[in-house]
Amino acid sequence: MAYVSARLTELELKYMRLERHVEELSGVVADQQKTIDALVLQLKSATARLQDLGEAVGPAEKPPHY
Repeated sequence: MAYVSARLTELELKYMRLERHVEELSGVVADQQKTIDALVLQLKSATARLQDLGEAVGPAEKPPHY
């Protein structure tokens, strides 16, 4: 009976550690998602600015020697 009790206690401790790790990893994933979302917004903004600059410059003309 003592073996079963010790084994159960060991399993409960392992479960508690795993549960803590899952919570920590969940926080890490949430932080990474926030970073990804911010980077996506920055990329969209930069892409829009580059397109605006390209439209403002107009089509590239060939140099006279062509």
